Amino acid sequence: MAVFLLPKTCLDHVSARHDSELITRNFLMKLPIALSALILSVAFSGVTLAAGGPMNEDLTSLAIPAQKAIDAGKAGNAAVFQTEAEAALTEARSKLDSAAQQRITGKLKRAVEAAKSGDLPAATQLVEESMRDMKKSGGPKFGGGS
Repeated sequence: MAVFLLPKTCLDHVSARHDSELITRNFLMKLPIALSALILSVAFSGVTLAAGGPMNEDLTSLAIPAQKAIDAGKAGNAAVFQTEAEAALTEARSKLDSAAQQRITGKLKRAVEAAKSGDLPAATQLVEESMRDMKKSGGPKFGGGS
């Protein structure tokens, strides 16, 4: 509580009861503000947790054409590689739900561009990297230990 330098005559009129009434009134006036701030902070913390990404990403629809593209790239079949890589890219573009899927889409896009330019080994490596990202972005890991 702040102490103000007031003349003695002013201090005589202030009683302890009056001080407690002021404190109670100030508290009751600020209570709705505090409650609304608390409710907003809880609501926004839920939004930030939801923005982390989906808990169970299903990337099997991306993995099948990507694996076919890798097999075709290792066999040296550029036409099949390009067809399967474009199919994987089309599927990846249809679902950009998380940051992992966006990274996968970027790598598949660069792989298709490399295949069109004729650099099949680099394109195959990019698809393999996207497959590693698909395997990394599995379900949630709890426990924190190794």
